Amino acid sequence: MIQRQSRQYTFAAIFMGILISGIAAPGLSAEKAADSAAEAERQKALKNPYPNDFGPDKIDAGKYSAEARQGYELMQVKCSRCHSPSRVLNSQFVDVKPEELPNLKKTDPAIFKDPLVWQVEPKIWQRYVKRMMSKPGCELATEDGKKIWKFVVEDSLKRKTGAAAAAWKEHRRKLLDDFKEKHTKQYQELFEPKP
Repeated sequence: MIQRQSRQYTFAAIFMGILISGIAAPGLSAEKAADSAAEAERQKALKNPYPNDFGPDKIDAGKYSAEARQGYELMQVKCSRCHSPSRVLNSQFVDVKPEELPNLKKTDPAIFKDPLVWQVEPKIWQRYVKRMMSKPGCELATEDGKKIWKFVVEDSLKRKTGAAAAAWKEHRRKLLDDFKEKHTKQYQELFEPKP
């Protein structure tokens, strides 16, 4: 699954790089090229849905840190150029510091049992945000990328672990079950091991 996604991103990046450089479309302004690249990513996201896409696209971030609230607002605007904010908000990713893993395994062992509900990895959101920032059409400054990253890290811990873990599991499982029923082939491609 990850290898297939990586190839898709590589091909899209090459095509969009050519488009933006003007080789494929001489005279196309940088702004129009970025808009075209973002629209191409949006169309690709629509054709290749994830369970996340069918969950809510907004949350109440009012009790988050000031920087995370800024990141949430940026995510709503910037990330929605290429896909719905729901793809981010309903993701299974949980980003923890390596030194926090042993304690989390003791206090919240259930979140390590179902990687489709919780994918717990150090720096997973950092890698994901960097990958999205490198896509043609992203137009995201490094400072804004860091704010989005801080939001998704804080959000993943607040809404998916501890006292919120059971509610998150129910929510994520429903997304997965509904997706499997409505998009069986895509579900199989994404989540079922190949023979």
